Amino acid sequence: MQGANGALAEYHRRDRKSKMLRTRVLTAVLAIPVVGICLWHGGILLQALIFAAAVIGLVEFARLLGPNAQYEYLFGAGLSFVLATYGELGDVKIAIWLFAQLLYFLVRNTFSTRKPLAAAENILGVLYVAVPLSFIWLVRSEFGLAWCVYGLMVTWATDTAAYFGGMSFGKTKLAPNISPKKSVEGAISGCIAGTACGGGFALWLGQPLGFALAVSLLLSIAGQLGDLCESALKREKSVKDSGAILPGHGGILDRVDSLAFVMPLLYIILSLMLIPAGP
Repeated sequence: MQGANGALAEYHRRDRKSKMLRTRVLTAVLAIPVVGICLWHGGILLQALIFAAAVIGLVEFARLLGPNAQYEYLFGAGLSFVLATYGELGDVKIAIWLFAQLLYFLVRNTFSTRKPLAAAENILGVLYVAVPLSFIWLVRSEFGLAWCVYGLMVTWATDTAAYFGGMSFGKTKLAPNISPKKSVEGAISGCIAGTACGGGFALWLGQPLGFALAVSLLLSIAGQLGDLCESALKREKSVKDSGAILPGHGGILDRVDSLAFVMPLLYIILSLMLIPAGP
């Protein structure tokens, strides 16, 4: 009897995983063309997509904060940075934004909550959600479509291979106190896939082999660190997903957690190496 119950439980577990996988794939099939069209056209379409993702992401982060969320600061500081990047992002503009948002935050909490340190997690929301998303636009506008696709390709290849590699070979826990389901084998699978796909694409863009592989590996590791950091945020707040807008995937933050580290790092590397714009 116990054997039959165990077999039935295993059947239901596999059935749930199968349904979840089908939902994930269907969502991806519907979402990827939309993202692809916006990336291809750039301009107002991509700006609108990034702005919408920032709005949803800030809403999700505010829900994580609960009663401590300060919506007017999150949206004011976060969306103003996104809009600032749509023009020329010079040093003076960054300095003005940093001063204005910090001044507002400190004055607001000094005279209202009187606990600016306790409210500082709202600053994290701006830095974690709006700022990284803006780098998708910065990479696309300053270095071209190809480099933006490169960053996304490394991220998606890493995430996909880590997911299936962990399901197939995962035995050794990567960070059990942060994300119990992630495994060392999955992380290695992700690094291999991200490095291979990204390296091949970078070679096509005319980059030397060493640069192509090293940068792709670095971005793959950064993406997985971003994923772990978002898992830690959710674990601290005792939630499974940041939202439910993407069936099978969760919320916007669950999908851009890796990009939060990948796109800013890619922008920095391309800028420091003086890489010309791609096709």
